[in-house]
Amino acid sequence: MTEATLIVVLCETRSHAKTFAGFKRNLLDVFDADLALCVAENEREDKGNPFYKHARYVWTCSEHEDWGTGFEQLMPDLHPRWRECARIGTQWMGGIKSEPIQPGSGGIILFFRVFLSRMLQQYGLLDQYDRIIVTRSDFMFEVPHPPAELLDNRFIWIPDGEYYGGYTDRHISCPSCHILEVLSAADLFKEDPDDVARRMKIGQWNVEKLLKEHFERAGLSKWIRIMPYVMFAVREEGGHTSWSKGRYDAPMGVYVKYPEELRKSKLAATLLAAGGWNVAVFNDLLRREKLLRTIRRIVRSVRWIGQQLHKRLVPTK
Repeated sequence: MTEATLIVVLCETRSHAKTFAGFKRNLLDVFDADLALCVAENEREDKGNPFYKHARYVWTCSEHEDWGTGFEQLMPDLHPRWRECARIGTQWMGGIKSEPIQPGSGGIILFFRVFLSRMLQQYGLLDQYDRIIVTRSDFMFEVPHPPAELLDNRFIWIPDGEYYGGYTDRHISCPSCHILEVLSAADLFKEDPDDVARRMKIGQWNVEKLLKEHFERAGLSKWIRIMPYVMFAVREEGGHTSWSKGRYDAPMGVYVKYPEELRKSKLAATLLAAGGWNVAVFNDLLRREKLLRTIRRIVRSVRWIGQQLHKRLVPTK
């Protein structure tokens, strides 16, 4: 039986002029999926762009100067001192006015996950779709996404890369039975911030680490599986970004936000050129990426040891 799939674009439809053709051909059509937009109302959103034209569902919320206001409207059961969680460094509450102010857009990402959860329930979609893929509009899909037959829908699939100590927040394929738990990382704002601080006292936190910690606490870790990373985020010249501006790629006419993503996409294109997706190609990509990560760790370790030896052996003037 064919699995019904809903693909959700989160936050905004940036870079659509460069990305939509590949998005449709190599993601939407691969799953024969419906499209939902879960985005903010702002002056950057062009509602005549092809994402809107192909969307079955469009869910919008207000753009907030302080996304903490959005949380307070959406989650009436927040702890009265929830903003104090910001004292837990370093960049997982960006976009929320707090003390201290954190950089980036981590708080905005958490808000839209809560907003998406509300929309899926309000429109009764959990019973209509077997698989829900949450992604972003600024991904270039120059090769096909791994198809449904390679992604056992009992499991939660996360791309192999951009971990930053946890799990990437940029793309996920999830069975509908787990999606509400997956999207509920912001539930920690309902807890006493002192208790949250004690639990998260070690290390510098980002959204990736927070998601991994949330999955572990929610009992989702046993359902996590890793798939090859085949897409890369871009920014058009003059395009909005709250984090990486990227490096300009003249042939493509875009800024590539994360060079490591582009490298992975090119590797996937090379292996898929012989005949497309199959189990062997899927596993080969994962093996190669694991080997490259190991090599990079060794190189970093050797470089660090060399620096320490240099400090010991070369006298400071």
